Amino acid sequence: MHKHLFQAAALVALVCLACSDGLEPVPFQGISGTVTFSGEVPDSTDWVRLVAYRDLPQQPLDLLGFAAFSDTLPLGLRNRDYVLGLDAAEYAWLPLVWKRKDVPLSPEALRVIGWYTGGGGPFDPPQPVTVDPNAETGDVDLTGDFGQLLTAEEALEAIQ
Repeated sequence: MHKHLFQAAALVALVCLACSDGLEPVPFQGISGTVTFSGEVPDSTDWVRLVAYRDLPQQPLDLLGFAAFSDTLPLGLRNRDYVLGLDAAEYAWLPLVWKRKDVPLSPEALRVIGWYTGGGGPFDPPQPVTVDPNAETGDVDLTGDFGQLLTAEEALEAIQ
């Protein structure tokens, strides 16, 4: 009996030594900020999401090469906080993408309503954002303008 108790205590001690840092929370890695919406939300809105691209897309097919996208951003408030987990890297373009409801997901159903500009207007030149390992890059604030729904081609032309 004492032998089994000693073995169990030794096993617990080894596990505790292996976890010398304890059960610390895993740091969030990605971006966070506030999305500010302007204009009236169209009745035809299905959702809005933030999408991350490592490189600026050059042609419509490049739009399929996104690195990540956010959950659906809640609408109804002018300002909405968000977080988006991302790999450590530099991201060249962070557009806000709008989808029309009651139609299948396709390029024709999507529009761009703004992107990260570093504090400028929703369609000023895009600014890159760097995500460091095990770090949150905050204050990545964006503006989405429901009064300007750009097609993929219009958005690509604007960022070139």
